[in-house]
Amino acid sequence: MAELVPVVLFIMMFGVIGYITRVLSDNRVRRELIGNEVGSDVIQKLFLENRAEDFNSNLKWGIVSVSLGAALAIIQFTGLGSDEPLTFGIAFIAGGLALLCYYLLMKPEK
Repeated sequence: MAELVPVVLFIMMFGVIGYITRVLSDNRVRRELIGNEVGSDVIQKLFLENRAEDFNSNLKWGIVSVSLGAALAIIQFTGLGSDEPLTFGIAFIAGGLALLCYYLLMKPEK
């Protein structure tokens, strides 16, 4: 488990950098829109509606989280180590199956 700490910190570092970049670019766009005297309804549509709770996104990441949690439980019960390739295979297969399950749930009916 201690081997995963640097990996998680590395991933979190890129997530934080991405989030900071998004916030800074959103603020720059807002300043430009306000400087050009764009209506408040346009600004509200661009920024506030995008940040509203999205049920589908929450469902997707909930399915992925449960699937990866089940994969980690399977890995723990089988006694696999973190250095074995099968461990990563199980985790990636679980994540992929979760995303496929989400796709099948959200696929429009024809």
